[in-house]
Amino acid sequence: MNKSDEDIIQLLQKLNNKLKIDHVNWHKLKGRKINRSAELISAALCQLLISDNEKDAISYLEESIKWLKGINIDKPCPSKNSSF
Repeated sequence: MNKSDEDIIQLLQKLNNKLKIDHVNWHKLKGRKINRSAELISAALCQLLISDNEKDAISYLEESIKWLKGINIDKPCPSKNSSF
């Protein structure tokens, strides 16, 4: 691996950390197709460039497209006031 590859991997890891939906923002962002799609695209890049895993990269990209097209939809979390 050369210096340029290391720089790309570091940048990709930083981007992935910024785009992934953490547990603090999960309920707020889990249904937003732009956030979910960006998170999946970033994961696909990580799989492709860091892990050399084309199969998983394709799977993440296909899921991302489903989010962008509105095929994947996440139901909102139940509110604190609802009873079960």
